[in-house]
Amino acid sequence: MEKVALWLDDAGVNSVEIETEDGRLVRIVAGAGVSTDDVASNPDISVARNRAQPVKAPIAGHFLPVHPARDRAEATVGAAVVADEIIGFVKIGPLVLPLGVEEAGRLEGCCIEPGALVGYGDTVFLIEPAQ
Repeated sequence: MEKVALWLDDAGVNSVEIETEDGRLVRIVAGAGVSTDDVASNPDISVARNRAQPVKAPIAGHFLPVHPARDRAEATVGAAVVADEIIGFVKIGPLVLPLGVEEAGRLEGCCIEPGALVGYGDTVFLIEPAQ
């Protein structure tokens, strides 16, 4: 993995997140080695739980946790969310597209830093479905 991190650094890539089949997130940070979903040593990484469902970016653009016309985030980690609730946005040029929740649950975490570039289908949030 250290070799991959060096290749990323040479290519000008800051980090890459990989989601495994079991829902575990692995982040490779260029020049910094490897970090995994161990919350104790990596509290800034959102950890996929066994049942957590992803909220994915509908388009490539920049992630916004706050709508440009507002002054506070739509949702906070740990908060209850309902189906069709807007919890963030993706901005591309003048367009601001909402990120909505498909089913009720609890917002487990955010996988993307505010303002970071996201690709189509990238996991932005993780939702633990209501029981």
